[in-house]
Amino acid sequence: MSLKFAYLHDKRMPAHFLITILELAEHYQIKPQHLIRGSQLFLEDLAYPGAQVAPINVLIILKKLKRELAEQPQLAMELGQRIATGHGHVLFDLWRYAPDLHSALTAWARVQKGFETLIQFNVERHQGKLYIRLTESASLSTQQRMVFEIVLSACRLLLKEQLGAQTWIQIELPWSQPGQDFHYPVYLGEHVRFNAPRCAIVLPDEVMYQPFKEASALRFAQAKRSASQLSHPPQLLQAHLRRLFRKNLGQAWSLEYTANYLGMSPATLKRRLKQDGTNFKLLVDEVRGQEALHLMDLNQWNNSQLASTMAFADVHSFRRAFKRWTGAVPSAFRCGS
Repeated sequence: MSLKFAYLHDKRMPAHFLITILELAEHYQIKPQHLIRGSQLFLEDLAYPGAQVAPINVLIILKKLKRELAEQPQLAMELGQRIATGHGHVLFDLWRYAPDLHSALTAWARVQKGFETLIQFNVERHQGKLYIRLTESASLSTQQRMVFEIVLSACRLLLKEQLGAQTWIQIELPWSQPGQDFHYPVYLGEHVRFNAPRCAIVLPDEVMYQPFKEASALRFAQAKRSASQLSHPPQLLQAHLRRLFRKNLGQAWSLEYTANYLGMSPATLKRRLKQDGTNFKLLVDEVRGQEALHLMDLNQWNNSQLASTMAFADVHSFRRAFKRWTGAVPSAFRCGS
């Protein structure tokens, strides 16, 4: 029996996020009606309890807002802080009222399969550090950086509030340092690493079980219940595949094998991914490229170890793929980092 999956055009995101975007637009004298024009969204519909919107609409409206406020480089991070401080955003309420970070991340992982957040958290502990790595759950295209900055800003603010202002937090960004980056220290702190091999929040490992300052068993249970009520059973196909590929790096995923695994024909899989603006080869390549950079930096693995772990036929195949991902051979990348 084939599994059911959702599209980017399906209503799977809590409307809270879009409402906050429109509120920020109003702050900058931009009418919400201007941003939602042509989206088939209506302001009155967003006010209903449990209202959801399509991820594609959120991405389109973010793009419009960025274009309207091109002279505001801090826009995404300002939006993230508004989301973090605004009560009623279900996922961030999980972070706000959880007993500790481990509980918050566990609760997020359980509910994010039910509705779309555009971002997946990948948590890893390594040599005394905790890495909360951000990867996209859908093809974000030119909006990737903006979405990452929104989430990083929101999460960092909540972590500082919950763990204490003195807690060491490093933000890793996979893009170059801009000429004028004065807004990064304001929203992301002093410890920002540019040209990193991943997008991540890095903390000391011991904070995983440090009690949160705003922990509330009752409100945490309420937030989990609210999140479960918002859930929509079919998962986003892209999100499901990205998790699948990431957890099974040693599997050589082909279109035919993956379609059979999902209980659909190869033609159906191709068509569904095309409707979401991507294709199978691009999706697999994107995940493998992200994981190769992450593992190389984190574990200091050589080409042979990476090729073996990621199911490449040989080291030469891995080197060719790595150059396609980064424009450089692995040795040059290691020297650069």
